[in-house]
Amino acid sequence: MDISQLKKEAGVKACQMVENGMTLGVGTGSTVAYFIEELGRRHKEEGLKARCVPTSIRSAQALKKCGMEVCDIDKVGRIDLTVDGADAVDPKLNGLKGLGGALLWEKIVAENSDHYVWIVDESKLVDALRGKVCLEVVKFGSGKLLKQLEECGLNPSFKEGENGPALTDSSNYLIELDLGEIKDPAFLANDLKQRTGVIEHGMFLGMVNEVIAATQNGIKIIK
Repeated sequence: MDISQLKKEAGVKACQMVENGMTLGVGTGSTVAYFIEELGRRHKEEGLKARCVPTSIRSAQALKKCGMEVCDIDKVGRIDLTVDGADAVDPKLNGLKGLGGALLWEKIVAENSDHYVWIVDESKLVDALRGKVCLEVVKFGSGKLLKQLEECGLNPSFKEGENGPALTDSSNYLIELDLGEIKDPAFLANDLKQRTGVIEHGMFLGMVNEVIAATQNGIKIIK
């Protein structure tokens, strides 16, 4: 079974958790795209209705295209369920997210959710967090911030878009840190958050309630 089929299985499984009338947080990414597709199918064939709070403009567009109601986060109360993807998940269910650039909105939606679920294929399950950590940063002084991060040995670089530095949906820049194994995720997360100019980082620690992982041997639920 190829990766795209595994992603689809995870998305379809997560959609089974959605109940009529829910306020639903909807993440961003290639696996979530299958979740949105299944939401649209259920809306069309079963009459499913849910108020959806998207974590990116592209997710909002996809939800509207399949007929789902899209709401601003400030217009709803608590979010019943949020389904999102992840770039890496360790055995303690800490994760790295945001390589697609939506980490700030994703984290805001997650923190306002009663139940938070990640959907992944088995390649995202890792023994320890390592690799790239994404930061959303303000434009002003971002070059100075990059230099500071460089001096700390964090191997930073601006994420590139089609016409220069990539922009988030909030019109901020993205810096990627190319790291090896992250020995102390909590220390790094706190250090990054304290740096002036860093709006948010892509380390999601102790936040998720449940992970739905599609593997070659079937769906694996990790709580």
